[in-house]
Amino acid sequence: MSMSHTFPSEDIRSVSQLGNEAAKLLKDVQRSRRPVFLMNKGKAAGVFMDVDEYERLLELLEFHQTILASEAEANRGEVISHEQLEKESKEWIKKATRRKSTRSNGHKRRNGHYKNLDNVK
Repeated sequence: MSMSHTFPSEDIRSVSQLGNEAAKLLKDVQRSRRPVFLMNKGKAAGVFMDVDEYERLLELLEFHQTILASEAEANRGEVISHEQLEKESKEWIKKATRRKSTRSNGHKRRNGHYKNLDNVK
């Protein structure tokens, strides 16, 4: 669901109007999925918007920030080849698989005996 185009003539309200018509404005915002801009003494004071649209915007912002951070890492040369990624992934999977075979009490069975692995790094 994308936010509809905003029409300033329809989507600007005064703060006093919000106080008097909050329930109606909330229904309008949820129905139209367009934000309402609140003015106080002729100046922008806030935005009244549907919570689903707000959460969607937060997700888009987080995604955008991740892309920017990744681009910055690439520009600094902080990248690895596909082959290196595969190698490191396989090593990580092996380690994770070995950890699963370790008993929950910190012991691993070797030659019919359990060895304490609590202090092993």
